[in-house]
Amino acid sequence: MKFHLLVTYVTIESVQNRTLDNHFNISILKANTFFVFFWAISCHSFFDHSYPWRKKKMKNLLLPPLTFIINNVLKMPFSYVDEVFDIKKNKRVPRWILLLPGSGCSWAKESGGCYMCGFKTKIDQVNHGKQASTLKLMTIYRLGKLLISEDSPRILTIYNGGNFFNEAEIPLNVQQEISRDVAKSPSIETFLVESRPEFITEEKIKSLTSFLNGKKLKVGIGLESATDYVRDKCIHKGFSREDYETSVEILKTNGAEVLTYVFLKPLYLTEQESIEEAIKTIKYAFFTSSDEVALESAFIQEGTKMEEFYLQGEFQPPWLWSIIEVAKRTSHLGPIHIGGFEDEPPPLDVPHNCERCSERITNLFKEYNKNPDIRLLEDAYCKCKTEWMREIAYEPLTPLTEKIKEPSRQKADLCLSL
Repeated sequence: MKFHLLVTYVTIESVQNRTLDNHFNISILKANTFFVFFWAISCHSFFDHSYPWRKKKMKNLLLPPLTFIINNVLKMPFSYVDEVFDIKKNKRVPRWILLLPGSGCSWAKESGGCYMCGFKTKIDQVNHGKQASTLKLMTIYRLGKLLISEDSPRILTIYNGGNFFNEAEIPLNVQQEISRDVAKSPSIETFLVESRPEFITEEKIKSLTSFLNGKKLKVGIGLESATDYVRDKCIHKGFSREDYETSVEILKTNGAEVLTYVFLKPLYLTEQESIEEAIKTIKYAFFTSSDEVALESAFIQEGTKMEEFYLQGEFQPPWLWSIIEVAKRTSHLGPIHIGGFEDEPPPLDVPHNCERCSERITNLFKEYNKNPDIRLLEDAYCKCKTEWMREIAYEPLTPLTEKIKEPSRQKADLCLSL
């Protein structure tokens, strides 16, 4: 099916689902959608590759309203290009980021998901609990590609709020079609997706790497913690360290690269315990042949267990000083990216220091990601660092296993039941 028919389909679906803001005039949008559909059919030759000037004119005509519609549904830009540091090239390269709203993380649907993750809420808002269709996903992909066609990205990163390799989230033919398209791209060299270990199989990785035809596949895995007990009880990941190691072996054996997500400050851990756990996990990830680590710090999203603790005054996101401490003590091990704090649903609270230095140090993290020289972070200072140092000097008196029993919470639940 031609592109103009696909974008018309997703436009009409957006209208029917009433996923646009209430202030947007639905009847006008329907009329405009019909006009766009009619115009696209009438001007079929505008998409003919024999007439590049016509194709560009049609692109400029159709892209703005269609992009507005999808951005409105997702409440954020769904396709854009930024810059990241390529450690192998030792320079910044353009990266295409595409938000592809699949059917949502299966782990979140089955078990409630990880304690800090609010993606399920966002995906449900977009898809209304429905299975994402091939037509809808490929429409978004092709429209996103048109938006960045003049940027020549070296990396394509797809975030789908779940597991790219799970066919219940992203249909197999979508996985294959996108991989084929990446293989034909003159600029894209690396294709990055995310997945839990159970969906990383020998058959799957061999198949997709063959479709990529020499382009590099990189897979992000949310290990979060090297300690099984912490990963299970404090984060609720639902897989073991052995599962992670098996996945890494499958990926490396088939020529793929591994990006490991490490989580700073799970529930129940003190600031100091969180720092040491993150450092231990980064060391373990590189020891297990991870090519890169992304240090992701806790922030508060609606609908999560972490939000419950936060609202009851039992949890705070980490200090920015803690992020710097982890980076300083592990940067020599391999490439480490410091994750940002913007997400959907929008966080209620994010990692911070005092009002005087939080914005300045957060901006330092962005600079560090573009130019990973640890000296950028080593020189950071503010008076509030003294308070942070006092907090991390605190030694917890209660063992982690006792804290997780949550006696006060159990008592409250008992009172409510009576």
